[in-house]
Amino acid sequence: MPTNFLSEEQRRRFGHFTEDPDEGQLAGSFLLDQTARRRAMAARGARNRIGWAVQLGTVRYLGTFLNNPTDRRANSGRHTGRARKTSSGHWD
Repeated sequence: MPTNFLSEEQRRRFGHFTEDPDEGQLAGSFLLDQTARRRAMAARGARNRIGWAVQLGTVRYLGTFLNNPTDRRANSGRHTGRARKTSSGHWD
């Protein structure tokens, strides 16, 4: 993605979590609507489902994928996981 129009500071921050998102940012980016949940549930296995959901939230929050998907903030994964669990506490 071209970044030559960004300032040096914006380039440094682009595509990285520079601080932990607050609850409002987490809800806005990592909470899955019905369509996103259906797409996540199409992935095989719970790990792929949570991975898909965290990647979607990351793209929503940062505007791009991380170079290394494991470089996410811990609270983003926990928030997505809490939002995705069913009432029984399991990933269907």
